[in-house]
Amino acid sequence: MDTSSALLHPVRLRLVQMLLGEGDLTTRQLHDRLPDVPIATLYRHVSHLANHGLIEVADEQQIRGASERTYRLAAGFANPSADELKALSTEELLTAFTVFTSGLIHDFRDYLRAGEPDLHADRVSFAQASFWASDDELDEFSRVLMAALQGLVDNGPGQGRRRRTLTTVLMPREQAEAGAAE
Repeated sequence: MDTSSALLHPVRLRLVQMLLGEGDLTTRQLHDRLPDVPIATLYRHVSHLANHGLIEVADEQQIRGASERTYRLAAGFANPSADELKALSTEELLTAFTVFTSGLIHDFRDYLRAGEPDLHADRVSFAQASFWASDDELDEFSRVLMAALQGLVDNGPGQGRRRRTLTTVLMPREQAEAGAAE
């Protein structure tokens, strides 16, 4: 089984979401956050994720004669740098993207559970826009977007401000589409 397929089980995906959202956790802490998952099942899925290289042991301590392991997402899957992404195989890239999108799902679920969601008042949106652009046009768009975003990134907490997250995914579409419009 490839690494991205290892994430397709709902319990394993929830485990990765917990580690992505909260950082290093012991199996006991994972069980506390996922009380609906029997402990034996949790251990089996943690082992599965570790065997597929998606999570790793961050720390191990002896507690009352037993070994307690603390787990974290494996390097390169939490917030991979551009260089780390370049070094990943196609399968590892799919896994990293799956972890990334599962983090979005986790964040959105937390937002929905925080109270009565009001997407309009909270300025929540998600959309997809396709467009035609040359590499130079796209580079200019990216520069303008980053310049506008930098003014907000430098803000600190203050009256009327909420912490917000902007997530973008930019990728080319199949080349066959280009021929259809020409």
